[in-house]
Amino acid sequence: MDKECCGTCRFHRTDDDGEWVCVNDLSDNYTDYTDYGDWCCDYEERE
Repeated sequence: MDKECCGTCRFHRTDDDGEWVCVNDLSDNYTDYTDYGDWCCDYEERE
């Protein structure tokens, strides 16, 4: 797996149903369901 993927991004969170979504409001993927291996140019590493 690529280190810079949704699964390691600070904006990859679960919603109320336990589904993973993008919560970065600057990303084109905002509110989209995301998988661990997905990626985009708005990646930010988790702290």
